[in-house]
Amino acid sequence: MNRKIDLLHGNIRHTLMKLSLPLALTAFIQITYGFVDTIWIARLGTKAVAGVGIAGFIFWIGNSLVLIPKVGMGVYASQAFGSQKEEETVMIINNGFIQAVIMGLFFTTFCLIVKNIFIEFYNLGLEAEMAAKDYFFVVSLGMIFFFVGPMFTQAFTSLGDSFTPFVINAVGLVINMVLDPILIFGLGPFPHMGAKGAALATVLSQFVVVLVYFFVVISKDGIIKSAISYIDYRENWQLEIFKLGLPAALLSGFHASISMVLNRFMSAFGPTPVAVCAIGSQLESISWNTTEGIQVGIQALVAQNYGAEDKKRVKESIKESFRLVAIIGIIATLVLIIFRHKLFEIFTPGDLEAIKLGANYLLILGLSQAFMSIEIGLAGCFNGMSDTKTPAILGVVNNLLRVPIAIVLMPFVGVYGVWIAMSATSIMKGLVAMTLIYKKVKKYMLA
Repeated sequence: MNRKIDLLHGNIRHTLMKLSLPLALTAFIQITYGFVDTIWIARLGTKAVAGVGIAGFIFWIGNSLVLIPKVGMGVYASQAFGSQKEEETVMIINNGFIQAVIMGLFFTTFCLIVKNIFIEFYNLGLEAEMAAKDYFFVVSLGMIFFFVGPMFTQAFTSLGDSFTPFVINAVGLVINMVLDPILIFGLGPFPHMGAKGAALATVLSQFVVVLVYFFVVISKDGIIKSAISYIDYRENWQLEIFKLGLPAALLSGFHASISMVLNRFMSAFGPTPVAVCAIGSQLESISWNTTEGIQVGIQALVAQNYGAEDKKRVKESIKESFRLVAIIGIIATLVLIIFRHKLFEIFTPGDLEAIKLGANYLLILGLSQAFMSIEIGLAGCFNGMSDTKTPAILGVVNNLLRVPIAIVLMPFVGVYGVWIAMSATSIMKGLVAMTLIYKKVKKYMLA
């Protein structure tokens, strides 16, 4: 059965919804996994949550790096496919995968070298550091799967098929959820592994995802099968993919770096605020994880029509994308603010200090969810029009502002100063993104 959606014709709202629904469902499964994972780790104590939360930055950095081949390949492949250039599409996907594998191997080596230095930087205490080091080491060994898996997802989505990635990623996430309690607590014949078990469950599930993708691709002739059947290293395409994807990667990497600094600020107030932020970010994923997933679809929709030079359809695609992510952000705002106490009670039952602090975190960050969703979604619109620099510059500048704002506010309101800085800059990013996309579309329509 052909799962590809025609992104060049038909009702744009219906097309966007059909493309985005599997991406949103995948995001919701990831959110559910994140909740369950955090709940299991929280049973080991807040120090374990803090340690794994710090080690979790390895995912963020890795995800930032994979954005280089993922975004670069995704945009160019969508544009080439929209322009009916099949051979060029194959070549682009081929070179995207080559770049991802090379980066994944280099990043794995880097992680293993800096593991102890990175973890000890936070001074979280022996128990939290041990949990972080165990988690970090296992995840580093399986990092290559976190580079290859997203490339398969992007390749399918770029060609208009978001259903196949949904099914395959759902299988991986379910496996992860099942393995978590078994490996963390040592159920049945398995030994108690703690944080190391959580990491192993994640790596094994990603291995399964890549394996299933591979078998699905080789089972039927098509563009992706042709693309991974041989190595066709093209220096010009390696450079073009790298150049287009680099700004998106720098933005994400810079965001991760700033977040590490902010976590260092929070750790000065003890492990509880760090744990609260780790749990709170899982709850926030209602909006950011969903819109980041949908962003992939938005990028493909805009890029294919941009490649086909259909200006009217590009403009309408951006309008519909804006409406969709804004609605998601508004829903997230209402959920996080209204149910903030109940949500934290799920993760830290009986810990009144964590519940109170967590509820205040969700109130502060909840106010910015709509703006954050809009900024993330509109980045997909910019990317689809081959402009990855604008959202990157916007993100870098506003994320950088978080540090001085937090430094100014912390002496007066403590750890809340960090969270206010995060929320305020997210609001600014959303407002500026709306202004810039309006100007870009206006200029594009007149060209």
